[in-house]
Amino acid sequence: MRYNLMILFFLIFISGCQSPANMQQLETQNHTLQEQLRSASQKIEHLEIEKNKLNSEISEKNRVMGILDTEKSTLTNESTVLRGQLRSFVQQQIDHLKSFLLNNNLLDYIGGEQIRRTKYDNKPLMLVDIKNQVPQSGVLTGVGGYFAKPTTLIVKVMRNVNDNVVVIWESKVVTIDKTGLVKKNFPVNVGVEKGDIIGYYFPVLATVSFDEGTGDTRVTEDNPAPGKTVKLSSLDKTEQKRAYSLGVYALLK
Repeated sequence: MRYNLMILFFLIFISGCQSPANMQQLETQNHTLQEQLRSASQKIEHLEIEKNKLNSEISEKNRVMGILDTEKSTLTNESTVLRGQLRSFVQQQIDHLKSFLLNNNLLDYIGGEQIRRTKYDNKPLMLVDIKNQVPQSGVLTGVGGYFAKPTTLIVKVMRNVNDNVVVIWESKVVTIDKTGLVKKNFPVNVGVEKGDIIGYYFPVLATVSFDEGTGDTRVTEDNPAPGKTVKLSSLDKTEQKRAYSLGVYALLK
């Protein structure tokens, strides 16, 4: 009981110490804090409005960008389709023109005369035509020859380098599907220079016909890949001086 009375007197003492001036200062501080709180709330409300406005503008810009992306994608697809159709059309015209030139003997020809001859090798072989080198620069468009049997071959372009030759290009496999005189266009033309030598690799059977005594076609069983150097001295220079009914078609300058 005595302890409780002491606490009561202490509280009354503390309350009596609070002067009117102190109370007025506290009220002023409280008012100032309320004004600051009200100002901060208004700023927060204003910022929320600006935020919503900006979000709306961003949403609208994203919508417009989405439309533009769709339009761009559509135009790109249409352009791609159009370019593809144009390339296909041009390629068809080029193929038709090449076939027309080939079938009507309007191309330059590099090789042995395409006539029926009496012999053929009938084994895998690489033929290198030293006699009929490329006379002028231009492009090769195809190959042709007189064949005793159906077969396949790969045409190679070989360039002279320090008394040797380097394979600088080879065709895809050309299928000879019948006998007699056969002419085939390459899918893609290839550039050649004056003095280039043409090689013909038969991976299965060399069935192109030949005669002896008028040519200079050398043979090997090797199949040199593009970039490979071949020594001319390593080629079999036959004593028969073979002339094969085989050559390439070209558009020369």
